[in-house]
Amino acid sequence: MKDKLSTIVGVCCAIASSSSVFGAARDADRLVLADHGTTQYRIVIGKDATDAENYAAKELALFLKQMTGATFPVARDDAPAGEFEIVLGNTNRRSMAQIPQTLTPQKLEGFALVRDGATITIMGNIPRGTLYGVYDFLELELGVRFLARDVNHVPDRPTLRPAVASRRYDPPIEYRNISKVSHNVWNVRNRLNAMWSMVPMEKMLGGVRWVGPSFVHTFSSMVPVEKYFDEHPEYFSEIDGVRVREKNGVWTQLCMTNPDVLRLCTEAVRQWGQSAVEANPYNKLVASVTINDSTNFCKCAPCVAVNKEEGVIEGGTLLRFVNAIATQMAKELPNLTIETVVYHTQMPLKTQPVANLMIRNGSGIDWKYRLDDPSSPRNVKQLEHFRDLKRIMKDGIIYDWSKHMLTFDYLTPNPNLRHITDNIRIMNEQNVEGMYFQIQNNLGTDMYDLRNYLLAKGVWRPQTNNRQAMEEFCRLFYGKAGDDVLAYVDFLHDEYIVDHDLWEQMRDTMNPSLVYDEAFLAKADAILARAESKADTPETKLRVATMRLEIWHQRLERAYGEVGRFVSFPVVWGFEMDPQDEGLDHQWQKTTDFDAWKTMRIDKHWTLQGEQRRGVAWYGINFKMPAKKGARLALYFGAVDGTCDVFIDGRKVGEQKGNPGFTWQHSFFVPLADGLAPGEHTLVLRVYKPNWNAGMWKPVRIVEMAAPISDDLRTAGKRFTETARAIEMTHISSYYVNPWGVQMDKLVYPKIAYFLTHGTAAN
Repeated sequence: MKDKLSTIVGVCCAIASSSSVFGAARDADRLVLADHGTTQYRIVIGKDATDAENYAAKELALFLKQMTGATFPVARDDAPAGEFEIVLGNTNRRSMAQIPQTLTPQKLEGFALVRDGATITIMGNIPRGTLYGVYDFLELELGVRFLARDVNHVPDRPTLRPAVASRRYDPPIEYRNISKVSHNVWNVRNRLNAMWSMVPMEKMLGGVRWVGPSFVHTFSSMVPVEKYFDEHPEYFSEIDGVRVREKNGVWTQLCMTNPDVLRLCTEAVRQWGQSAVEANPYNKLVASVTINDSTNFCKCAPCVAVNKEEGVIEGGTLLRFVNAIATQMAKELPNLTIETVVYHTQMPLKTQPVANLMIRNGSGIDWKYRLDDPSSPRNVKQLEHFRDLKRIMKDGIIYDWSKHMLTFDYLTPNPNLRHITDNIRIMNEQNVEGMYFQIQNNLGTDMYDLRNYLLAKGVWRPQTNNRQAMEEFCRLFYGKAGDDVLAYVDFLHDEYIVDHDLWEQMRDTMNPSLVYDEAFLAKADAILARAESKADTPETKLRVATMRLEIWHQRLERAYGEVGRFVSFPVVWGFEMDPQDEGLDHQWQKTTDFDAWKTMRIDKHWTLQGEQRRGVAWYGINFKMPAKKGARLALYFGAVDGTCDVFIDGRKVGEQKGNPGFTWQHSFFVPLADGLAPGEHTLVLRVYKPNWNAGMWKPVRIVEMAAPISDDLRTAGKRFTETARAIEMTHISSYYVNPWGVQMDKLVYPKIAYFLTHGTAAN
């Protein structure tokens, strides 16, 4: 895609106007940065400029060239001073000590923009602040927009006469991170600064960096259960009077009142911090001391006593524990912040966090609504929690981690874009100074580019008007199709947002059809088809087609197992655990009488039905096959969380062997190449899952593949595949192992291809 977009008539003037930001400027006060494609200006940096300052000069020259056609040369400050200069960073022209006090930046990555006659100086309190000042200048004074990966809006202005007045900017949110946005250049241009997701630029730019192996759930790496449990079970949770390494297939926690555990964790943090403290002097370093992703807390007498004294069920032991580590690190590594997460815990009523301890809140915000909307029970509760944190922390550091996907299916439409910047601003008013947004982190997932743009805008400048930013993005990114894309976004938000109970039911069942009916799919598809017809470049056509992926996906998901449905299996099956994995040796796959087995529903994981064991389990059922002469048949499984082997009448007919970490919610077909004779048959599944939730949890059917599909479905399948491949989509659903390439190539595309053989002679 081209880096420079053509000017959108009627939008650019509004975007580039600096009078709305700085107040009206007289025409005589405007700087002539370029005149008919030529310039008198040069960019000046120090002769010993840092990598970030060099990069700032390169970026400024690039965009000024694209905007005006003029070349803005980059010079060092050992050259004689001239009248027409844009000076970046600390130079002999001006140092930070010479910046007026009212313009001196006070916060991390703040910067000053100083106008002195025809000279402009942009200077950060650290080099990265200078770079961010350049991007802010390009946006506010010059009208550039960093829209998406490889897509920028650069106004075409051979004559460039902006109104420039001195100003400073102190970013009110010091940590700005959108989960796994993989394009480093877009990250930096939008002033996101979480270095763990943009490693190649860390050394050059720095940022807010977590040290150690992870930025969350670090107990398991600080005191590994596989290393310590056998000799020191007392380091881990006591549950029902017994020290255990796990419960119900899920990790336990550490015993936080054990002094040896405190010693080991302190040493781990010390090693993490010492290894990172000199790597980049401009990094803000954070060490995460956070519980495992588990509710299996220690219930030994000392732990219970501490929590009781603190007036909480869980959280008193944690705060005292991390306070002790933070207190020691304040003496040894004063530039290291210690962080813990409020997650399955509460803030204690007695102990206060120490000064170098940062609390990260795992928030339950419902982003469909404003945080201060009294009609949202979740947000009422969450806002009160933020107010409590502000009161408890006083001037302490608060970060937040929020989720923006409403289901684990990343192609479920989410009407939660309207209040993004409002909610960021409200959180910031409660002293939240760091924000991590967990989103559908892949190109092509639900309104990915628009969502990222709004989040980046809001987290850099929380007073951003959300609606204006949304309109700006759609009209610039989608061109002539922009208004129709906006119409789709408005349709989604106006019609499919209000029913709290229905949304919660969809979240629990992961069944989008509970909220999005056929009427929605028809109207949404019509709006986006109209938008695509108006797109006048291949790039914008692909962008609109990408918006349509979620509609095609929903149509396909509803058709799988429905088209040609011939046999629907009941919800209750025979079930037997196989703790020694001896079923195959004993020929359980040939079982025909399940009276001796227990029973289990197949619409919910077995681990959610009272069976807490993980490992190997067997499902079995007898069924009657009606006569269907010459039919081409397939078994359809809505979802099996675990690897599985499928047997009919004792003979293996198929399997699912992908890692459950990315297959757990995906449906799949098992072709029955030889068909099935009329009469009685037996279907048996061997399922293996060693941890977390496990088992069959969606419908099972037999479908007739000779049944035709509609032209709309065939188009949906073909266009989904073409579009997803064109944008190099990697996954469409939540995962807990690396899915890159595997989820699409091994699951999604083959399933669509097989589905499209409906009504054909192919098998």
